[in-house]
Amino acid sequence: MRILLLSLQDENQDAAPDGSTRARVRRLEEEQTLALVRAMRDGGRLAPLLVCLKGSRLHERARALNLPLLAVSGTGTGNPLTLLRLWNRQRRHKKLLIQTVGEEALALGRRVLRMRPSGSALLAHAFFLRPPAPERCKSKEMRAARYILCGSKHVQNRILAAWEQAPDAAAPVVPPIVPADALPLLPPGICLEGFDPPSPFREEEGRHFIFGMGESLAPRSGAQLVARAMAAIWQRDDLPPWEVRMLGGGPRFQEVLEEAAALGVESRLCLLNEQYAPDVLRNCHAWLAPGSSPEEAPETLWSGFAAGLPVICSRSGLHLERLGGPDQAQNAALTVEENDPQALAKAMIEIMQDAGPRHRLAQCGRALAPSTGLQHMADQACALFEAWLRALGTGAPAPAEKTPDTREPAAAQRDESS
Repeated sequence: MRILLLSLQDENQDAAPDGSTRARVRRLEEEQTLALVRAMRDGGRLAPLLVCLKGSRLHERARALNLPLLAVSGTGTGNPLTLLRLWNRQRRHKKLLIQTVGEEALALGRRVLRMRPSGSALLAHAFFLRPPAPERCKSKEMRAARYILCGSKHVQNRILAAWEQAPDAAAPVVPPIVPADALPLLPPGICLEGFDPPSPFREEEGRHFIFGMGESLAPRSGAQLVARAMAAIWQRDDLPPWEVRMLGGGPRFQEVLEEAAALGVESRLCLLNEQYAPDVLRNCHAWLAPGSSPEEAPETLWSGFAAGLPVICSRSGLHLERLGGPDQAQNAALTVEENDPQALAKAMIEIMQDAGPRHRLAQCGRALAPSTGLQHMADQACALFEAWLRALGTGAPAPAEKTPDTREPAAAQRDESS
């Protein structure tokens, strides 16, 4: 079962005005891509080939892992050498799944599909964190795909909403009927390596109770909400000494620091920037995930579970989805309403004062940890890929371009206008 996985992330784009957001998305897509290729290679049933940008970080990491690899020099469809190499690779296989990761690979994925005879290939896309822009959702590249893997219901709903919008007069009409299995959910995983069980908190030892928090300077992370919750509890004398350690880089460092200073809690706050999370979490006693962003990185919530810490998180739609719904969320974490510093402060006090909830939530976290990892995500994806390829082999209907082009790329490119 042959799979061509196109992942063309370019870290040079991280210098753009929205570079911090791009960097978060790129890092996540890079981790998911490597996990997918490793799982397919090691599983033995799928034969992957990773296509990535030459000289990129993904290229270097894939080469170090000795993964099946084809490095190309551009993301577009106008590079004759790239097209020739892809044409030469794909033409050997009777059946092929073309899987792209991220927006950068959409055009090249469709171009490879056009090289194939009708009915011999499937095109699938994957968006783990952010959906494409609405106009991109209506593009030829998106409409050519049979499946679109969605990292969350937010991604799924945004794509469906873009398809349902009335198209412009000059735009091709998107089919109003979407197959039920066309947008399957595939939540992203995190790397579980390096996380060690933390030492339990013992107040009699005079240690600080340490709260940890990840991706703290990202948009809608809840960092200022935490500062306000800190202000609500910092004068209480019935609590052990405590502090909050915030991980993650971003443009909001000064903003968060000034908020903490204005509230008088800067002495209890450590802004650690980018750090290796397992090193920090083994010294923490609880994990905070108060954010409300539907495009939050999975580490923001899952790191606490991976480390076996009690987790306090907001009842955001994304958190409830990742925890399996409201009922399961109540068992796995101490949940609080979004944007409510008083509720967050109350939860922080409860975790510090009561060892019972701490131990119960820590046990739940350890039980959930395996399902948050990259391997779990990759196993789910491989099961989907095998089912898709079996359906392709039995002649199940799959969309194809109207005029599949099996000519050599140099000749075909002259006729390609889009």
